[in-house]
Amino acid sequence: MQDTLEILRKEWIALDAGTQSAGHHFHSFIFSTIRNNTPELRTVILRTVDETSSSLYFHTDLRSKKIIDIEKNNSVSALFYDSARRIQLRIQGLAFIESNNDYTKKVWRLMRDESKLCYMGPFAPSSAIESFLPNLPDNPLEKINQEDDKLGYSRFSRVKIVLKTLDWLQLHHKGHKRLQFKFEDEISSKWIAS
Repeated sequence: MQDTLEILRKEWIALDAGTQSAGHHFHSFIFSTIRNNTPELRTVILRTVDETSSSLYFHTDLRSKKIIDIEKNNSVSALFYDSARRIQLRIQGLAFIESNNDYTKKVWRLMRDESKLCYMGPFAPSSAIESFLPNLPDNPLEKINQEDDKLGYSRFSRVKIVLKTLDWLQLHHKGHKRLQFKFEDEISSKWIAS
């Protein structure tokens, strides 16, 4: 039987590949928080993976409701699915919000201007509006100035998910394989029924 830590290592490599290619199955994932005792799901983009600290990162607007959810209850879940390999990763972890620090400044400086625009819009994500209106700054991209950039950065954050568990499932017609990894002082694993 394949070594379980070898399986986990392959998934860290796949997750890292998801940060580098928009076409990779792990580039986007479902992120879940709890709001009023109800799960709230949305798709986010995987930006960074840190195997050493068993952490994943994505970017978001500080005005978004997911930030409020995390501040109230930082227990979160994430779901990845690779249809080519028929592998599902279900993650439970703790989320932490990072903003206005040396690392977020570096990320912001390296971002494409087009990517920064969504942080400059006048409306907080999920705000009610009277009719459709693009949530973009008044200035077009070519006229974005230093004040616009400063405003966008003031709303920019990255969310760190520290893994507590990872449920690995490989679908197969001869029998699904399923492993559960726990991330504590040491990483432990056990095979479980699928």
